[in-house]
Amino acid sequence: MHRIITKSVAVFAIAASAIVAAPAAQAGETVNGKGSSFANNFMQKCAKEFNAKTGNTVAYTSTGSGAGLTAYKSGAMDYAATDTPWAAGAAPTAAFAYVPVTAGPVAIAFNLPGVKTVNLDPKTLSAIFKGTITKWDDKAIKKLNPSAPAALKGNITVVYRNGSGTTANVQDYLNQTVGSFSATNGNKDWQGAKGAEATTSAVMVSTIKSTPGAIGYADLADVNIKLKYAALKNGAGKFVKPTAAAAKAFISAQADPGKNGIVTIDFKKKVSGGYNLSIFTYLVIPKGAANAAKGATISDFAEYAITKCGKAPAAGYVGFDSKSKIYIRALSNARSGF
Repeated sequence: MHRIITKSVAVFAIAASAIVAAPAAQAGETVNGKGSSFANNFMQKCAKEFNAKTGNTVAYTSTGSGAGLTAYKSGAMDYAATDTPWAAGAAPTAAFAYVPVTAGPVAIAFNLPGVKTVNLDPKTLSAIFKGTITKWDDKAIKKLNPSAPAALKGNITVVYRNGSGTTANVQDYLNQTVGSFSATNGNKDWQGAKGAEATTSAVMVSTIKSTPGAIGYADLADVNIKLKYAALKNGAGKFVKPTAAAAKAFISAQADPGKNGIVTIDFKKKVSGGYNLSIFTYLVIPKGAANAAKGATISDFAEYAITKCGKAPAAGYVGFDSKSKIYIRALSNARSGF
């Protein structure tokens, strides 16, 4: 699968140093992974395409980032996908690499019959999620929505997730912009008002859909076909709806990743047209896997996700420009164990 790169090889060769290419995976290998439900639609599309092209079987189960990291660390999974890295001191001792493979917007979804959309700013969203705003016709919400319909009323039910990388990012976003949520060690458990718990992004969406007055957060791919979602006030002071284009504008303006591949997101960054609640998903893959054939397949799959899926990602996701340092670091890390 390392033959799938064409022009990007030249860019990579100039910008990265001493990369040792992995051995090509043999057809017929089976590898299993789990994790991020935010990236599930992206991962399923990539796995289906990769398997059809290579004859291997890459399986992926949407469980949430926390469960994926736990399973990988225990040896129960060959790879994982996560929207946040391990907390300090919690990573496995065996060598591994983080590989950024996609990004996208987190949509703030809600269920209010008769209301097509609402404007929210970080302060008001934080108060809703903390439980200090409990009614849809609260004056803070109405102030942001001067033409709000009469249907903007009733009790608010906050739907949340535990063990979730999306949760960690939402709380980091609110902590950076408002300061109301602790971001200690990328907390994946919800610290706000507990109206109804969901296990994955898909369950989050179905729970909101079945609960009038509910509000929550999930990947745009799951939200877009079933729910309405808010426009968030961005760092430049504009209300922006979650779209792949708005997410790409925002993530492209972020600082370069470190050698570990993790991008430290500045959720306060002022980006014209950018949607600030946009996040990354990383594959966690072994470096120097004991089973070389499986290791090569995982590496090839990571590379395919970056170079092929990223060019035509599932709806609601963003690929990386082949000249960007995020792309170059991702490719380097995908090959780093070989």
